[in-house]
Amino acid sequence: MIPTGDTQYKILIVDDVPKNIQVAANILEKYGYQMAFAQDGPTAVAQTESNHFDLILLDIMMPRMDGFEVCRRIKANPANRDIPIIFLTAKNDTESIVKGLALGAMDYLTKPFNGAELQARVKTHLTLYRSKKEIVAANARLSKEIAERIKVEEALERSKEEYRHLSTHDSLTGLYNTRHLYGAMESLVAESRRNGLQFSLIFLDIDDFKRVVDSHGHLNGSQVLAEVAQTIKGCLAAPAYGVAYGGDEFVVVLPGHDHDQALEKAQEIRSRMLTTVYLPAVPNGIRLHASFGVSTYPGDASDIKAMLAKADQAMFQVKMKGKNAVGNIGSIIYQNQEGPPVP
Repeated sequence: MIPTGDTQYKILIVDDVPKNIQVAANILEKYGYQMAFAQDGPTAVAQTESNHFDLILLDIMMPRMDGFEVCRRIKANPANRDIPIIFLTAKNDTESIVKGLALGAMDYLTKPFNGAELQARVKTHLTLYRSKKEIVAANARLSKEIAERIKVEEALERSKEEYRHLSTHDSLTGLYNTRHLYGAMESLVAESRRNGLQFSLIFLDIDDFKRVVDSHGHLNGSQVLAEVAQTIKGCLAAPAYGVAYGGDEFVVVLPGHDHDQALEKAQEIRSRMLTTVYLPAVPNGIRLHASFGVSTYPGDASDIKAMLAKADQAMFQVKMKGKNAVGNIGSIIYQNQEGPPVP
């Protein structure tokens, strides 16, 4: 079969005797191979640097640079390292053959060579070379596909993590959302009941938040909520956590905290808010304060809704009695710091 199109091979024939080149070329040309020629080693090396060959027929005995050195230089170039080289030589001694193979040659033929044998060996090594290139290309494609699949799987896993995070967190503040709150509190109530433990809730509402929005706009209002969330987070250590309950309301969950500890934590958050400048990009910034209500399991309530309702009720009582304070059902505990007016 005569190779055509993409399967047409290019062969370099190197020999210092033009007649030898012509003999080899006459044998191979009827099979449709493209051929190039060189009559000395330096020319052969230069041709391999500027052209791609699929096989090289290389004489050993040449002046200036013998075939061994030509082979070594060709193989030293990574781009040409895999090109099959067949030595054409009158030397049939074992030492020369072994030396040629050690330098990277694939085969040898002794001169004068048989035409059928030359064609058979050329065809065999071209087929092997093509197969090797196809395997290398297939491996490269496979490696690329594996790398792309890994990237897709990693991106998918990141998306899953982001989705899981978004499903339990408020996108504006980064705090947990109410979906997480209700699910986590069911477990917390069950664990506290089983182990005879206490836990507490803080319900807080930013005082006069509407005036912030009216004065500085909705975008700045959203920024204030995010900054207040950071104040809350800065006062908490795991397993305690904050929840964006809705609008300007927040809930703080305090596992293992009794009522007095919860009141102290609410006062800590309140004090931190009073000393924090919010919206620092706004001239002079703004000062905020909030009203806090506390409830504790099991003293104040024994289920989730009742716990939240009691804390909310305590916070509402603080609102009714002047705001900017911490309270529980029936009393205001901390109101010894006066907060500046909200602009």
